[in-house]
Amino acid sequence: MTDYYQTCAFPKPGNTKKKKKQNGYKDKPNRICIYTGQSGAERHEVFAGNNRQTSIDYGFQIDVCRAKHEELQDNKTPWAQEENKKWKSYFEKKYVEKLVDAGMDRKQALKMWMDLIGRNYVDEYQPE
Repeated sequence: MTDYYQTCAFPKPGNTKKKKKQNGYKDKPNRICIYTGQSGAERHEVFAGNNRQTSIDYGFQIDVCRAKHEELQDNKTPWAQEENKKWKSYFEKKYVEKLVDAGMDRKQALKMWMDLIGRNYVDEYQPE
């Protein structure tokens, strides 16, 4: 914003839109696909849609090659459906166990997960 707008009777408001986070490509050549071992892997956010930014914030991501990334995103093949389910339950368990290890009650930890993501992916955990 230029100085002109600051001196006006009704200054132009600043941009209030929140900038979305991206995984970027800075370290892409160093990323290795967990399935094929190829370098140049892309980051796949395990929780998509409204939870994509949460996936980036909390590190709920895996490095996969382009072909596997497209397959996981499409979620049409039985392999992709099973892998997406596996990763969602893995990150939920990891999150809840981290809170439990820090001294929180398991029910409280699961409630925090439900507030964060909005869905339970682990059959052993039963939200109230």
